[in-house]
Amino acid sequence: MQATFFLGSCTPRGFSTFASELAEECGAVDYIKGGSGCGKSTFLRRIADEAAARGLEVWRFLCSSDPQSLDAVVLPSLGRGWVDATAPHVLEPTLCAGREGYVDFGAFYDRAGIARVEPELRRRKRENAAQYPLVTACLAAADRMLAPARAMWEEPRCRRDLEELAGCLALTALRPSGRQGKVRRRFLSAVTPEGLSFCTETAAAVCGRVYVLEDSYGLAPALLQRVLEQALQLGQTCLVCYTPLQPDGAPAHLLVPGAGAAFVASSPDFPYAGERCCTLELDGTLPPAARDTLHFARDTAGTLLRKAAEHVREAKRIHDELEALCRPYVDFAAADALTERTLHELFPA
Repeated sequence: MQATFFLGSCTPRGFSTFASELAEECGAVDYIKGGSGCGKSTFLRRIADEAAARGLEVWRFLCSSDPQSLDAVVLPSLGRGWVDATAPHVLEPTLCAGREGYVDFGAFYDRAGIARVEPELRRRKRENAAQYPLVTACLAAADRMLAPARAMWEEPRCRRDLEELAGCLALTALRPSGRQGKVRRRFLSAVTPEGLSFCTETAAAVCGRVYVLEDSYGLAPALLQRVLEQALQLGQTCLVCYTPLQPDGAPAHLLVPGAGAAFVASSPDFPYAGERCCTLELDGTLPPAARDTLHFARDTAGTLLRKAAEHVREAKRIHDELEALCRPYVDFAAADALTERTLHELFPA
């Protein structure tokens, strides 16, 4: 089984990530250190591809600043994980021995060579960093536009309908596991250089059955919070996936692998295009007058989200130039040799 998530995302409060929680999911985790263009993502991709070719379960975590790159890989059956532990998700082992350790890609730089282009690298780094306050401002404005929709969750009629629907979903799709319920946090969507990106194939790959919540006005999180509470009471391990606008709010999507059920919201900005077993229309829980009121807010928030993606795209363009300056001073043969040693350790002949 292959699954793809985002490890972090730009949000209204800056960059948010759940990278620190991966160590709890792995028997052993290695923290990869190194700067731009030194081969960290290639290392991760080689491990993921080799494991997948051998039929192992692979969890890939994409970089929201460049979805063609990886930020982490987890191999659940081997109890192993690797995570890019450099900015913006800086991580350190709690004990650099045994279950946790470093993989140092910074050792492959020709530091004397890099020094010759350091002024240009620093300039590009400043230009790249200057884009992210603009991203944050756009996302914060989009979040404020959607605040009236979240207030609708507490309207008596809406609240009653959501509670009834949550009960029906839990009764239909969930079952007791006999274990202690757990939460694993993820992003299934993110604001990226490619636009508003959604890992649409993951829900079906992880769970099989996908219940799609058609949701134009942001009602799904209130519903899924109620479903999550019931799933935890039943002892299920839940993959709780958040929206980039509310990274610590109610779930945007909920995957319950032990029950073989995923609950995925589909919105105009993040439409779900994957497999489904059922589609539920949430917009009807709002009175027509409320939908009319919220229509402008929804459209404006969508415009702001796409503007944020434009700034992320510009940041990536600058970062690509920065990486191009670094690559001539990286010993890729040594990086490849490290990758081969790691693969041999994982998959001995």
